[in-house]
Amino acid sequence: MTDENLVVGPGQDPTGELVTYVRGDDLAPSPDYELPLTVPLDTASEILGLDQAEGLALANAGTYPVHALRTGKNRFVVAVPLLIKARGLNQVRDALRPRGETSDR
Repeated sequence: MTDENLVVGPGQDPTGELVTYVRGDDLAPSPDYELPLTVPLDTASEILGLDQAEGLALANAGTYPVHALRTGKNRFVVAVPLLIKARGLNQVRDALRPRGETSDR
C-alpha cells in the first residue's frame, strides 16, 4: 500500500469505538488499518520528530506543524489523518502500534 492512494476517514470498530479507518483502496470491503481519531500532543510530537517541550511551545504559539486542538490549559490533541498526511501511514502506524506487536502486513 502506498501513501498516495490511501483513503482515510472516520468509522466505528466492532466494539463501537470511533476510529480512523485507512484503506489502500476505496472499494475495499474492510479497512486495512484502524487507528485512533486523535493522539495526545506528546505522541504527535514524537511522530513529527519534535521533543515534548518544543512541541508544547509550538502548539501554545499556534505554530505547530499541523493543527493542534487545545483541550486544556497546556493540553492538546492532534488528528491522526493530519499526521498521516504529514509523515505517511507507515511512520504513524508504527508509532501507534502497541509495544511488542509486530506488523503482519
